[in-house]
Amino acid sequence: MINRRACSALLVLLGFGAASSVDVCSNWMVAPSSCPEFTGATIKGKEDRSNAEILSGINFAGSVSFEWKASNATIALPNETRFTLSLSGDVAPPKGGDVKIAEGAESANIPVMFTSSGGYKTAIFIIADSTGACPTVQHTFKDARTEALPYIFDKGVVLVPFVIVFIIVPLTQNVFFGLGFAAWLCRTIVARDPWIGFLDLFGRALNEEIKGYLGEIMIFMFLLGGMVGGCVRSGGIQGLGDMASSYIKDSFLAMMVTYFLGLAVFCDDYANTVIVGSVVRAVTDKMHLSREKLAFIVDCTSSPMAGLMPLSTWIAYELSLIRDAAASIGYTHETEYILFISSIGKRFYVWFMLFFVFWNCVLCVDWGPMYVAERRARAAMDGSGVVNTGDKSIQDWEEDQPIRMKKNIPARWFNACIPFVCFIGTFLPFLFYAGVQKVTMPVATCAPGCYGDNEITWDSAAKDILANANNFAALRWAAGVTLIVQIVFYAVQYDKTRGSRMTGCLLSPAETIEAQLNGSKLYLEGIVALLLAYTYATALRDLGIATFFADALGDTLTPTTLPCVTFILCSLFALSTGSSWGTMGVFFPIAFVLAQTVTQEPINSDAFTSELETTLAAVLGGSIWGDHCSPVSDTTILSAMSSQVPLWDHARTQIPYALLVGVISILFGYLPAGAGAPGPLMIIIGFFLIPVFHFGLSKIPNFGGPIEVYCAEVNDCIGEGPGGVWNSFRKNYK
Repeated sequence: MINRRACSALLVLLGFGAASSVDVCSNWMVAPSSCPEFTGATIKGKEDRSNAEILSGINFAGSVSFEWKASNATIALPNETRFTLSLSGDVAPPKGGDVKIAEGAESANIPVMFTSSGGYKTAIFIIADSTGACPTVQHTFKDARTEALPYIFDKGVVLVPFVIVFIIVPLTQNVFFGLGFAAWLCRTIVARDPWIGFLDLFGRALNEEIKGYLGEIMIFMFLLGGMVGGCVRSGGIQGLGDMASSYIKDSFLAMMVTYFLGLAVFCDDYANTVIVGSVVRAVTDKMHLSREKLAFIVDCTSSPMAGLMPLSTWIAYELSLIRDAAASIGYTHETEYILFISSIGKRFYVWFMLFFVFWNCVLCVDWGPMYVAERRARAAMDGSGVVNTGDKSIQDWEEDQPIRMKKNIPARWFNACIPFVCFIGTFLPFLFYAGVQKVTMPVATCAPGCYGDNEITWDSAAKDILANANNFAALRWAAGVTLIVQIVFYAVQYDKTRGSRMTGCLLSPAETIEAQLNGSKLYLEGIVALLLAYTYATALRDLGIATFFADALGDTLTPTTLPCVTFILCSLFALSTGSSWGTMGVFFPIAFVLAQTVTQEPINSDAFTSELETTLAAVLGGSIWGDHCSPVSDTTILSAMSSQVPLWDHARTQIPYALLVGVISILFGYLPAGAGAPGPLMIIIGFFLIPVFHFGLSKIPNFGGPIEVYCAEVNDCIGEGPGGVWNSFRKNYK
């Protein structure tokens, strides 16, 4: 490098004065003859304790090495302030500062902190030249998580909050306390400080969940609650129950109507849950059917039908996951849609659960907690046993409800029927409208997970339009239209004997709006439970529970056992997080890679395609199984809300049934299918085996038994079990 004396002499020859040349050369120098380039980088933990999955908030030591190559740069700033090392991506310096690099140095160190814990992480090391003489260079870790193996806690710690939920909730019979405590515990583990965990939970985590997908659910639930509130206040719900009881004359028919309505509303699981539960609750109450049984039928027909049907709001998400997972292993033998359709015949849990609900209604026998709930509902001849009121009388329990029918008005069925028909009738057109309005970019230019290759128009296939739709936008639009219809419809039912002007209306606009606001309170507890459940699930994912379950697979898998093990692991993840969609998103890539690893067939072959279809079906089935077993599941909470039953009462009565169907799915579905048995044959066998197991368990003394068929027409029971069902047929279909 040219020294200061040579610099001054050069500037004097160029015409600068001696004093000014010394001045310039004291602050400037000729640039170095080289620029830095990365040769490597590492991220290491400060302590080597264990291989856990907690990243955020921990200081790691980043180390980079580089060499210097020739440069044609001319004049530059002094070298001690010229080059800086900085971070980008999913990492940042703990104090937000950059590191200065001395020219000619062979390495540099920089502290690294991950911005969050879950998922794959990208760490980018950047060296920049403040003069611009040397180009900016960078070194990228596409999965920096693999570099940062030494963590603070053992990876098994992720099971602690998972297990605690299933201890606290049954002990306290309070889902809110259990979920809140588990969410705080997760945040405490991540922060390694209980006070910081508390601040993070209430200061950031809850707010982040509301800003996301949950916020859409909450708005829709408030709107739906308002619609139900108007129907109750106007006497429509009371009138609907009175009218329906002249056609649906006993508890058996009430169960069957609920079941077939659940099958009919297959386009969306949330819409299914809230529509069916809200519409038939007045009828099932009249027939002395327990609300636990109502919630069970609603819950166990909603997700299975939405996940099974190729024309629903689920299909876009499922197809995008299948496409991305197939591309990750180089599978091109069949399209994602063909794989989806072919897997329908192997979705054993979904089919078996639909069969179980059917046989449960037809045989009219129960066991376990559901048997106790059904006996309680039939025992109270005044209908007060349909819900568990605890220590309260039914009168006190009703007084605690936020909305009741207005006094001195007629109970007309159409005041509930017309709003519900309006909601259902506008939902599907709005769903198609939402599918066309939502622009879908070509796959080559959109983010991973987007659907379709072209923009969706009215000329597109129905399945593509529905797949592209924002179902919650359609639900909110339909609910908004219905609320407006209620305000007008109740106001025009004028009777001057009730008073003059607005007092003569069935409900004045002000009264309808007040009823809608009070009706929103019906779903407030469920919304709070959803908020806590989503916060808890996000915290569990941050702790790395998916990786923990995936590591539990070990190296002992074979093509025969892969579907069964995949089904169990997906159910455990869904059980812990309460999200079937979240489970599918996490385990589809893992399952496809495992299928590629254990197969003995060429990837793009018919034999491997058959194995892939079974594994795919196991992911979808396990996601729904865990969802049905989880008291923190969104559909479990929504089913309890629409059926107006305490959440824990719904969860504890449904879990034994879901466990039985899951075990049958393993023994007579995924294990035989993994060994090569045809899926449709196993489904047919399951249809006839399920009633055998169910009826057998109901024969255990003091554990199960036949349930009476209550007939509102005679205000008495007309038989019990299969005999009562037969009497219902004889009475109603002579």
